[in-house]
Amino acid sequence: MSEHLFPDVESYLIDANLFIRFERHDTIDLLERAVTEHDVVLLVPQRVYEELTPDSYPHSHPPIDDAIEAGWVQILDDVEYSNPVVSATMDMVRHYISAATGRPEHTIEQADAEVGGAAATLLEDGRTNSVAIYTNDRAAFRGIERALSQHGYENHVQLVEAFDFADAVEDRYPFSG
Repeated sequence: MSEHLFPDVESYLIDANLFIRFERHDTIDLLERAVTEHDVVLLVPQRVYEELTPDSYPHSHPPIDDAIEAGWVQILDDVEYSNPVVSATMDMVRHYISAATGRPEHTIEQADAEVGGAAATLLEDGRTNSVAIYTNDRAAFRGIERALSQHGYENHVQLVEAFDFADAVEDRYPFSG
């Protein structure tokens, strides 16, 4: 990871595995510190939010909800399935993950495809010109990257390895918990 924690993009879109990594290490406060010090807002697609707030969650108030209330995480509106670029992106992501992993398409998590759909929605609506996607799911990211490049967004999306980012944050900020 470079000396800069955050790439020079307009939007920061996260998959569930980023937040889960910080939860498991009990270092959500370090993520908050990094995000707020760099004036970044993490964007969370609806289905990713649902993964982070399952009915079986062991706490009454999931950390993602605290982050939303504090303003450093924002839940995105539903993806715009009626937009052909968005729906094609989501279909291509599922197909790419299926091909890369050997799993049937119908078993691919909807949240993985929705991360791609959210990136496509942001780019198509003109809400952003560039987006970093924080995930450890390489197949999902490659599917997103390929799908968006077919729609003219090949230089607008950047992968940030979620666990490498988490390690960099934990190395940069002393743990005080």
